[in-house]
Amino acid sequence: MKKKKKKLFSSLTKSYVYFALTIGIVNSVLLVFVVHPESATIEITLGWLLLALALFVLNVWIYSLWTAKRITTPLEQIAAAIQDMSRGQYQRRLGDQAGFEFSLIQQQFNEMAEKLETATAENLRLENSKQRMLVNLSHDLKTPITTIQGYAKALQLGIVENEEERSKYLELIYNKSILVTSLIEDIFSLSKLDSPDYPLEKTSGDLAELIRELAAETYEQFTDKGLPLNLRLPRRKVTFTFDGKLMRRTISNLLTNALLYNPPGTEVIIQLSETDHEVWLDVIDNGVGIPDELKEVIFDPFVRGDASRRSDGGTGLGLAIAKTTVELHGGRLTLDNSPGNTAFQIVLPKDVDDKDN
Repeated sequence: MKKKKKKLFSSLTKSYVYFALTIGIVNSVLLVFVVHPESATIEITLGWLLLALALFVLNVWIYSLWTAKRITTPLEQIAAAIQDMSRGQYQRRLGDQAGFEFSLIQQQFNEMAEKLETATAENLRLENSKQRMLVNLSHDLKTPITTIQGYAKALQLGIVENEEERSKYLELIYNKSILVTSLIEDIFSLSKLDSPDYPLEKTSGDLAELIRELAAETYEQFTDKGLPLNLRLPRRKVTFTFDGKLMRRTISNLLTNALLYNPPGTEVIIQLSETDHEVWLDVIDNGVGIPDELKEVIFDPFVRGDASRRSDGGTGLGLAIAKTTVELHGGRLTLDNSPGNTAFQIVLPKDVDDKDN
C-alpha cells in the first residue's frame, strides 16, 4: 500500500511540476520592472505584461496538449483492447507507458485478459475432447452392436447349421454384449465420479495388501501372455485411508492397461513406497511405450494406449477413471514416458490419522 501511495504521489507531482514551472516563468517575467527611486514604485510596462501573458498562454497550451496526450493515449489503447476482446481476441496486452492511475487499470485489464484467454483455451480443449468422446463412443458402441446384429441375424435365418459354428456365434454375441455392458458401466462410473458431491467411502486399510490381492487375481493373465509381474512392496503395512472399491479399480485399471498394450516378454513392476506425508505407487513397464501424439491426452476419455483402435482394447475409460479417482483422494496421477520405460505414478497425501499410524 505504501508503495502504491508513493507511485501515486510521484505521478501527481509530475503532473503539477510543469504547471508550477509555467507560473514561475510568468512571475519571473513580471519581475522585470522599471524602478522609480523618487517614488519608490515599481512600474510594469505594457509590453512586458503582454509578453508575460503570451508566455503564460503558450505554456498553458503546451501543458494542455501534454496532459491530453497522457490521458488520451492510454484510453485509446484500452478502447482498442476492449474492442479486440469483444471480438473474442484475448491475446492483446496493454503497455505500461502511462501514469500510475492508468497503470492500475492496465494491470487489472491484463490480468482479466489472461484469465479469459486461459478459460477460452480450456473451453476449446474441453469442447474438442467432448467431440472426440462422442465420436469414439459412437464407434465403440456401434462396432460390437453391429457384430451382435450380424451373428444374431445369421442364427435367425438358419444360415449356420453346424452346431459347433452356432456355439461359436453365440459365444461371440455374448462376449460383445459383455463389452457393451462394460462400456456403459464405465461411462456411468465416470459421470458419477465427475460429480463434485460424489461421496467417498474412505476407511483405513493396508494399501500393500490390496496390491498383493490384485496381483494374485491378475497373475494368471500376465503369465498366460508371457509378461513377468514383479512386486516391490514394503514388508510392513502401508496404512492409508482410502475408498477401497475405487482404489482397487484404479490399480486394476493400470495393470490392465499394461497387460493389454504390451507384447510378450514385457516386464511389469508394481512398487509402493511412503514418506511422512505421501504414499507413492508406481506401475512401470518396459514395453512398447506410448506414442507422442497420445501423451497429452492419455488421461482423456476414450484414449487408448496404442494409436490404432482395437476391439479387444478395453473401453478406453480406464485411465480417465483412475485419474479422477486419485484426484478425489486429493492426489495426482502422472505419466513418465521416458525411453525404455512407461511409468504411471500415483501420489496420495496422508491424512493426520495415517501419519499417526
